[in-house]
Amino acid sequence: PRSVPGIVYGLNHHAGIPSEWLEWHGHNDFHKALANSATAWLYGCAAVNATCLGIGERTGNTPIEALVIEYLGLRGDDQTVHPEVITEIARYFRQEIGYEIPLQQPLVGSRFNTTLAGVHADALAKDKRIYTIFDTESILGVPPDIRITDKSGRAGVAHWVNLNLELSGDAQIDKGHAGIVEIFQRISAQYEDGRVTIMSSEELLELVAEHVPELAEGR
Repeated sequence: PRSVPGIVYGLNHHAGIPSEWLEWHGHNDFHKALANSATAWLYGCAAVNATCLGIGERTGNTPIEALVIEYLGLRGDDQTVHPEVITEIARYFRQEIGYEIPLQQPLVGSRFNTTLAGVHADALAKDKRIYTIFDTESILGVPPDIRITDKSGRAGVAHWVNLNLELSGDAQIDKGHAGIVEIFQRISAQYEDGRVTIMSSEELLELVAEHVPELAEGR
C-alpha cells in the first residue's frame, strides 16, 4: 500500500493513461493482496483482478469475496450486490469441487465467525454486536457459531445450549444454572484427562439430556 498510490498516480498523470484503462493484478505474497487492491481502487485504478477464494499462483490472488465486502464498505449499500452469494460459492467449492477451504479463512471458512472462548460467548449472548465484526447472518446468511472446549466456560456452554436448542426469551438458560455448572464440570474433567478435541454436538446434547433433561425432551 505504500507504493500503490505512486504507481497509479504516475501512470495517470505522468504517462497519461486514464483510470478506465488501468487494472490492478496482485498476489498475496506479503498478506497484502486486498490492501493493495483497495488502495489501487482508491487512487484511481478502475478495475481489480480477483479470483474466487483467492485461488492463484504462489500465495494466491485477491479474493473476489473480500473485494465484494470492501466495495460495499467504500460505496455503501448497493442493491445490485448480493453478498450472500459468497456463502453459496464457498459451499459449491466444498461440496461440488471438493476444494478444502482453510477453516478460518475470512468470510468463507467454516469457522470464520466461530468462537471457543467463554468471554466471547458471553458477549455474544448479551449482544452479538459486541463481538462480531459485522452482521454475518444478514449479509452472508451465516449466523455466529460457538464450539465448546474447556476454554469456553459456563457462559459458552449456556450460549451453545440456547443457540442449538433454539431457546429464546424467558426460556433461555444462563451460566449460573445448576445444570450448566454440572455440564461444564464434566467437560473440564475430560480435558484434564488429556482430551484435545472440540466437543461434538452429539456429546453436548447427551450432557444436556443428562443434566437438564427438561430441555432435551422431544429432541
